[in-house]
Amino acid sequence: MVATTFAADTPLVITGMVALDGVGGNWLWWSWAIGYLIITVFFAASWRKAEVLTDVEFVELRYSGTGAAILRAAKAFFLSILFNSIILGWVFKAMSKITAPFLDWNVLLGSEVFSSISDVWPDFLILGDLNTTLTVLILFSVVVFYSSMGGIQGVILTDLFQFALGIGGAIVFAIFAVQYVGGLEGLYSKLETLYPGKSESIISFWPRIGEEEHGLPLQVFLIFVGVQWWIQYHSDGSGYLAQRLHTAKTPKDAELGSLWFNIANFILRTWPWVLTGLVCLVVFPLHDADLFQPAGAVVQSDREIAYPVLMKIVLPAGCLGLVFVSLMAAFMSTADTHINWGASYLVNDLYLRFLKPNAKNNETVIAGRVAVVLMAGIAILVATQMNSIASAWKFFLAMASGLGLPQILRWIWWRVNAWTELSGMGTALVLSLILYKVYPNVNADYLLFFTALGSVIVSILVTFLTAPVPDQVLDIFVAKLQPFGFWGKWGGVSVRKKFYYRIRIWLLAIFSLYAWLFGIGYLLQLKYALGGIFLLSGVISGLIVLKLWEKKDLLR
Repeated sequence: MVATTFAADTPLVITGMVALDGVGGNWLWWSWAIGYLIITVFFAASWRKAEVLTDVEFVELRYSGTGAAILRAAKAFFLSILFNSIILGWVFKAMSKITAPFLDWNVLLGSEVFSSISDVWPDFLILGDLNTTLTVLILFSVVVFYSSMGGIQGVILTDLFQFALGIGGAIVFAIFAVQYVGGLEGLYSKLETLYPGKSESIISFWPRIGEEEHGLPLQVFLIFVGVQWWIQYHSDGSGYLAQRLHTAKTPKDAELGSLWFNIANFILRTWPWVLTGLVCLVVFPLHDADLFQPAGAVVQSDREIAYPVLMKIVLPAGCLGLVFVSLMAAFMSTADTHINWGASYLVNDLYLRFLKPNAKNNETVIAGRVAVVLMAGIAILVATQMNSIASAWKFFLAMASGLGLPQILRWIWWRVNAWTELSGMGTALVLSLILYKVYPNVNADYLLFFTALGSVIVSILVTFLTAPVPDQVLDIFVAKLQPFGFWGKWGGVSVRKKFYYRIRIWLLAIFSLYAWLFGIGYLLQLKYALGGIFLLSGVISGLIVLKLWEKKDLLR
């Protein structure tokens, strides 16, 4: 799970966030921990118990009839072709930025060969320039090959190695970057010199109040922590997260895997990237990026590219190769998962469900490989149209926001039906396309809020205006998965009691995770007392969570 989210685009986006909103800008993705911990506490074990091949197949376990069939087909198409292609598109875009300073095919192939390729290469298949396009396509061809040959098992095994390489490279780069500016003390003193009176707001984890130039605005912070975590398309563990949870040996293993994902994703990964992003602000000042380094000229118009440009400046030859390979590994770990994940939708939830239910094994394999090539082609076309990875992130969040709350509610409330999800998904898609087109200069986070609000209102209204799921379907679902929450005649006091108990675990787990995250952050800011207090709070709350966790299955 963590290898999949460890993408080549992430350090570039974080570098851009730190430049735009300071360290606090990372609340864009720090807020996701609230939702990811919901998956750990409430849904991870249930995904394993469901025993479905894809999360889209799950809809016909939870619902029935025409609505369920339409929802399965719609989600399979949108998640594999539309959503998945956008995700792969921004990953390709990131890789094109990373490889640009390092590989020169004009030299490797020779000017005559390169010129011949350039003459026939179509303009609509250019990722930045032909040089970076060739690099990304070669890497992606390797990914497509082993993903289609090895399936999910091959993807998981390669991801394990790629994650270790990726996190190792990020840590090595951060160490060299910080040393380049004189260590941690040198970093913070140089930030104060370059941004007098503003450095504290730049390194602050918390939102700004008032009209300060740097730092995360309070209202945006409230959208992140109050809305964004429950509007994610994987709010209940759907998507590639469910794909990995399905492969766990037992429901307990699924919970433990999900817990490790939260620890590694937020506590382990955050600070190497954030520190490197701060170093970029010193080496490439915001208003004069080429003040100290001529290479900074390209950074002035694209702060995300500061990350790979800094690599070339601060890393010695051997380490530069290691970090470059680690980013290629991060790219491949994300690409292979999304290829395999998207192909599973096209084959299992469209081809086998609607087009050819009795297909033989060899026909299914061929269909899967065709699906892989199809998604790859679409993703490359999408990538050529992207300018900013961060803006693509935010538009994607808005477009998928209609899936979030209905997917959580389907596990905890009996009244939710297939039309709840369909209406939410459709409303968010329409609103995002309209609002982002009509209001291009409005902060994307505000557009996200209104898109999510509109989709929630419509989906709740549609729920009460349409018939509930038949009793016999809910009988089977409840008997199989024993969900928590509000299940009417299928639940009772005991089910609600278990639900409330897990809410306590969830809230304490959120506190513990953030305490660890910011405790380490304060130590790296040389604020040892604050760091110690936060870490002690994280340890105590973590121990309480552990004790509550051990008793969760004993409740009656």
